[in-house]
Amino acid sequence: MMKKRKVISLVAAVTVVAALGIGATLAYFTDQAEQTNVVTMGHVDIDLEEPRFSEENEDNTITHVVPNQEITKDPTIVVAADSESAYLRVKLIFEGLTEDQIAELLPGIDMDADDWVLSADGYYYYQNRITKTGEEQRVPVFTTVHIPETWGNEVADTSFTISIKAEAIQADHFTPTTNDADQITGWNYSDGTAVTAENYTAPVTP
Repeated sequence: MMKKRKVISLVAAVTVVAALGIGATLAYFTDQAEQTNVVTMGHVDIDLEEPRFSEENEDNTITHVVPNQEITKDPTIVVAADSESAYLRVKLIFEGLTEDQIAELLPGIDMDADDWVLSADGYYYYQNRITKTGEEQRVPVFTTVHIPETWGNEVADTSFTISIKAEAIQADHFTPTTNDADQITGWNYSDGTAVTAENYTAPVTP
């Protein structure tokens, strides 16, 4: 069974209870201390938005695209203000394209190679730790996609999709896997097992 990483923080609360005992003939001042350890689960919380793409393209769809055209696509990871410090990664998922066409399209995606490093597991790893500040933080993945000018009639009247899956993991008490160049290239447990992300759903406040 694949392991799931949980994000926790510990908050200790101490409750002291004083009691006064009064007997019929003798009175004693007594005291007792009761300690309660409250464990509060922290969380990492992200969302994925495409503000310009969604504003400019109804139904999140672009039509009548031609070779050599640059299109706006601006996936942005939004780290919630109350999220714990985190590391980020994304995976690009293509549908409707051949492997060769994907290879031709990838260089036209303006992802910063210093910030995002592609690993053998298919994820692009963000190289900077997102440190909790108490304010919302926004991390752009890329902003445009350039359609290859070499594409011709083989793609005429066809459609394809580019989906982005974004994931976050706690940064505290976690050490990501790095390569010889000290670039983050994986999320693994200490036994080498790969971490599988799971969805976090914020509790509903009544």
